[in-house]
Amino acid sequence: MSWDVLMIRTKTNNEAELRVIASENIIPFKQTEIADEIKKISTELGALYDCNDLSWQDLDSDSWSIEFNVGKDTETECVMLHIRGGEPKEVFSILMANLNTRLVDCSTGEFITPGKPTSFERWKAYRDKIVNGQKI
Repeated sequence: MSWDVLMIRTKTNNEAELRVIASENIIPFKQTEIADEIKKISTELGALYDCNDLSWQDLDSDSWSIEFNVGKDTETECVMLHIRGGEPKEVFSILMANLNTRLVDCSTGEFITPGKPTSFERWKAYRDKIVNGQKI
């Protein structure tokens, strides 16, 4: 079970909502670009990475794990991040700065803004109920 975040970037990166982004405004990601960034983040944060399969790349720390679902094509309009463990806020900040990207909290459909709360804690409480066999 993962908390999912969508990574996307546009020419302006100032759309108020995901649904108003026009496809001609999207700047695609390259598989290798994501791998290079994951390796940099790994070095900066002391995390482990696996980018052997460019379609499905991993970044792991003691606190969290992120699977980057990049897809089979060499370029993609967006990347899905499947997050387990804790909320990797420092990774979010680095991705936004280094790749000029925006992140969408898939639980709410809203853009993630550094310093503002996400739905992670609410998702974590839900996950804990499921894992512990409690009724929802």
